Amino acid sequence: MGRKNGMAKAVFYAHTMPGVEDIAWLEIRKLIPYAQFVDKLFAKERNGIVMFEHDGPIQPMLGLRTTEDLFLMALSLDKISRGWKDLYQLTKLIARRAEFKDAVDQLMQFQRDNQQSGIPTYRIVRRTYGRYEFQPKDLERSIEKGIKARYPHWKLVNDEHARIEVWVNILGTRLIIGLRLTDHTMSQRFKKVKQLKTALRPSIAAAMIHLTEPDSNDVFLDPMSGSGTLLMERRMAGPYQQLLGGDNNLAHAQFSDVNVSRMRKERPSSFTIHHLNGKNLPFADGSIDKVATQLPFGHHNRLARLYPPFFAELARVLKENGRAVIFSSEYDLLKDAVRKQPKLTTLTGYSISTKHQWGRIYIIRRDP
Repeated sequence: MGRKNGMAKAVFYAHTMPGVEDIAWLEIRKLIPYAQFVDKLFAKERNGIVMFEHDGPIQPMLGLRTTEDLFLMALSLDKISRGWKDLYQLTKLIARRAEFKDAVDQLMQFQRDNQQSGIPTYRIVRRTYGRYEFQPKDLERSIEKGIKARYPHWKLVNDEHARIEVWVNILGTRLIIGLRLTDHTMSQRFKKVKQLKTALRPSIAAAMIHLTEPDSNDVFLDPMSGSGTLLMERRMAGPYQQLLGGDNNLAHAQFSDVNVSRMRKERPSSFTIHHLNGKNLPFADGSIDKVATQLPFGHHNRLARLYPPFFAELARVLKENGRAVIFSSEYDLLKDAVRKQPKLTTLTGYSISTKHQWGRIYIIRRDP
């Protein structure tokens, strides 16, 4: 590893929901201006991986919101043979490779800076994608041997309270080992009073909010807010002029109200929840700067009756050059509904997976 200004230059990687990698990199680049992109990987429907270099402090990276987990890269092999000899090589590399020690040293320093101490306990988390001569348990044992050779005082445990988490990913012929910097609170950061099974994961909601390009003058709307995840993420994204939400299900609208209001001790400023119909929004023409919402997943025929009037209302309430970020599972319905609105233009889209369902995030502009 190189050094700059006395700090070790390290490679990090973040787990994302599948398909969110490019959006996560946009956030990483904004939050950490001097970060350098290294690579991105895709682990089937499990998660995406974004790798980047950074030679500054770790703490600011913990503010990422479009990611599920953050790791220090400890070892990376571009091509393995899928055979037993890989495991013998892996044990030697962990026991001898300088980059593994550098990552451990940086993790220990980070933990000391955050008042974490005690006997170094560790656990191994393994994920394999593909067919190999060896079994996952064999992979785990080879890593354990390498760690034992290098750090004989470390204690292997099998619970989530280990001080050190060694995560191993083998994706085809690519192997990466990382040391986990975060815990479950990065991906499960909201303690909602009311929760819905269909609620967006916070990292996907954060990705959508990031794509709205939040501004302190925003009048922001989620007209299908459910339990309020997008509203909560918009609140965390910085100042706004007005925060509006609603749902055609009165109970869901009330869930949003409770969850957003109780994020902190004080009630959020300029926040209003409506019991509304997405086909007839109760807002004036050209009154909304930004919209982000997840359209319902489900029966095609029911959605076919929703899309045309909803996008007509979207065109009506958005200000000129206003922006909508829409998560939808219905490519053809959305394309046809937007085409029928001359003042709406689809700028781009990102295919993502949430809870084993694929959909697409669309960025839509309201033209003058």
